[in-house]
Amino acid sequence: MLNLRHLEVFRTVVKAGSVSAAGRMLYISQPAVTKTLHLLESELGLTLFLRVRGRLVCTPEAEALMPEVERLFGSVASVQHAASQIRQGLRGRITIAAVSTLAMSVVARAVGRFAQSHPEVTFDVRALPTRHVVEYVHNSQVDMGILDVSAPTGTLEVEEFCASEVGCLLHRDHPLARHRVLTPKLLQGQPLISFADDTLTGWRLREAFRQAGVDYETRLVSNSTVTCYAMIEPLQAIALVDPFTLMSQAWPNLVLRRFRPLLDIRPRFLFQRERPRPLVVQLFTNQLREVAQEMTAIVPRRPR
Repeated sequence: MLNLRHLEVFRTVVKAGSVSAAGRMLYISQPAVTKTLHLLESELGLTLFLRVRGRLVCTPEAEALMPEVERLFGSVASVQHAASQIRQGLRGRITIAAVSTLAMSVVARAVGRFAQSHPEVTFDVRALPTRHVVEYVHNSQVDMGILDVSAPTGTLEVEEFCASEVGCLLHRDHPLARHRVLTPKLLQGQPLISFADDTLTGWRLREAFRQAGVDYETRLVSNSTVTCYAMIEPLQAIALVDPFTLMSQAWPNLVLRRFRPLLDIRPRFLFQRERPRPLVVQLFTNQLREVAQEMTAIVPRRPR
């Protein structure tokens, strides 16, 4: 197998025009350069240089070889450049499993912003149900998972990255849109859309209505926030859901109003403890945290 160092010496001699000049450029002695050239000629079975009137001259074989050597060192330089970018978190691939609510809102905006400053980074974003997000992270199929609710995570690392709350989503022309805050009593008798009782949010909403002495009757339940949003206008209903999808600006006719009592939502990152966390993933995590805090600021939190 060819020795890359031998090729480097050969290339330097060709560019420098002499053994002594090549030695100075490579910080090695002239005899060491000469010995290396002899070794390379032996490896290749070619004569690379001739002495003509005391000058070192490339043979036609050496000239024919140089383009291939240049391509090789171009590839080496490319590898070195890529390694440097990876080391600095400027290049890489980030794989994410996120619930669809966050994938189309917070994650989408963070990816867009990160891509502007890191054009050599590619993404693979999977929008999945909560259970599958946990499975993907647990099986090391992705670098990180992103959930909007608590879930059984076993031995995974969990990091909350922002705080929001359940809100009331309704058409901007709805009579109740004039209220800044909606309560179970104000919502009494209204067609409601939300999550089923077997979800944490659904259970907490039913409990909030029960404590207010108001019947909690939903016109439609779904496990998808996007579906809940899509059904507001056709059913002329009010959705009690998380506000993240509204942040995507895909629903211009809908407005968000507070719901009281306050029902917290705390999105979180999931990481596999045994999966190394590259610098580029850490940098993106910081970016996503920043974006999430900016976006959730549209629903400022108040004390109970």
